[in-house]
Amino acid sequence: MILILIFALLVFQPLFQEPAEQPSRPTDPSDPMPPPDMDYFIGTWSFDWNVPESPLGPAGKFKGMETYRKTSDGSYESEIAGEGPEGAFKGRATTVYDEKKRMVTRSETGLFGVEMKKTGPIGGDLGGYYTIFWETEPIKKDGKTVKLKGKTLMLSPAHYRLQIQISVDGGPYTNFGNPWFRKTDGKSSS
Repeated sequence: MILILIFALLVFQPLFQEPAEQPSRPTDPSDPMPPPDMDYFIGTWSFDWNVPESPLGPAGKFKGMETYRKTSDGSYESEIAGEGPEGAFKGRATTVYDEKKRMVTRSETGLFGVEMKKTGPIGGDLGGYYTIFWETEPIKKDGKTVKLKGKTLMLSPAHYRLQIQISVDGGPYTNFGNPWFRKTDGKSSS
C-alpha cells in the first residue's frame, strides 16, 4: 500500500506544482523578432482592389483569387485569376523569403499585362504581426516609367492587405489603392 501511495505521489506531483514563472518584464526593442512563417500565404485568397487610372491601365475594380503553394525548394508559387477593368486576366507569381537577410522577393506576371518584381525587407513584432515593405523595379509601359511601392500587412490568419503607391516618370508617389485579401479555403497556417 505504501508503494502505491509513493508511486501515485511521483506520478501526480507535477499536477500540483506551481507553473514555472515567466519573465515579468515588458518586451524590449533588442528582443529578437521571431522569424515569420511564410506558410501563412499557403491556400486560396480572394481579393478586390479599386485602382485609379494610370499608365498601367484604366481605373476600375480588380476582383479574383490567388492560390499559393509551397515548392520543394522552399519558395512559394501562386496562380492568379480574376476580372479587371480590361476583362479577364490570369497571372503567376513566385515569392522567395531570404531568412538571413529578412528580405522577400515576389516576381509576378499577368496583372496589368507587365512583369514586375517586388523586393523589400520584412519586419514584425513580438506579437506575430508582420509587414513586408517592398518596391518594384522600374516598369516600362506605353512610353512611361512606373514604380510601385507599398506594404503587405499580414493582419490575421484570415486577412492581409496591401497599401500601394505609384510614381510615374519619377514624379511623386500617390495612392494606388489598398487591396484586401481574404482566406477562402477555410485553412490558415496559424
